Amino acid sequence: VGTAVPIPPSVRVRDALNNPVAGVSVTFAVASGGGSVTGATQTTNADWIATVGRWTLGTALGPNTLTATSAGLTGSPLTFTATATAGTATQIAIQAGSSQSAPVGTALPIAPSVRVRDAQGNPVPGISVTFAVASGGGNVTGATQTTSADGIATVGSWTLGTALGANTLTATSAGLT
Repeated sequence: VGTAVPIPPSVRVRDALNNPVAGVSVTFAVASGGGSVTGATQTTNADWIATVGRWTLGTALGPNTLTATSAGLTGSPLTFTATATAGTATQIAIQAGSSQSAPVGTALPIAPSVRVRDAQGNPVPGISVTFAVASGGGNVTGATQTTSADGIATVGSWTLGTALGANTLTATSAGLT
């Protein structure tokens, strides 16, 4: 998400006899998914190719499309497709299971979970998260979890310590704020 595709889209223009045609104006435009283009209007070169300057995908996950249009040409507009995937994980936040109460020495009814996101707020799958008891005693099962497709990692269970009072659990993943 939010990055340029590695190969800028380009089109070739030919006449009815399949000969290259230089000097034809082609306009590239984002059709879906957000994002942007630079060098949106290009002219075919001596090799009959017009290439967009740069196509940057939108910030949401999913399909993005770009059109290349040249007035009066058969096949115009052409549509390029790309899929925006999650960026690098940058943040971790509580998803569920905070601020619960339960009798000492028992497991909490809702297993704590966190969500990992990229800089654009999109969920990031496949990230390792480690849960650990920070205070109050007790224990966790399934302390190391991997985020699901929706960026969520959930501890197996959290059993509180045997003394009355606050218990805390941490969830960490290297390099995340």
